[in-house]
Amino acid sequence: MTAAPGNLLAQLYDITGIDYIGWWPLAPGWWVLLVLALILAGAVYWRRRAYQRSWKGDAWRALAALDSQLVGGNTQEIVAALSVLLRRVAMQCSSRAECAGLVGQDWLRWLTEKDPVSFNWLSHGSLLVEARYAPPSGDISPEAVKILIKAAKRWVK
Repeated sequence: MTAAPGNLLAQLYDITGIDYIGWWPLAPGWWVLLVLALILAGAVYWRRRAYQRSWKGDAWRALAALDSQLVGGNTQEIVAALSVLLRRVAMQCSSRAECAGLVGQDWLRWLTEKDPVSFNWLSHGSLLVEARYAPPSGDISPEAVKILIKAAKRWVK
């Protein structure tokens, strides 16, 4: 029953090639990955949109506008607008009764205590209290105002 080795080799066929495997339709694993990517993109979009529509987004845009006006604008008006904006932010972060009536050094002390990044508003924030009452030709350094705007941005973030 044994066949000759030459006879067995004659029965073998050569490989002619394999069929083309297309990339479509996708395998189930790719569909799961695609759905997860879409869910993640939607979550990021809705979170960003919710932030932009919140009071934090409004405050961030107002701070960015103040920062852009700083280049050629009146620094005294910018500091006054920043002071008003900080009051609005403070009333959003805590109760109106806690911070609305504060003035002068009490206001700066409250800002220092409540600031999440521990910015020293007592030493750097005197412009917020004094700029409104300074003479119109008062020389307010744009760099000092920029420091205050940067600190306010960190607080809003």
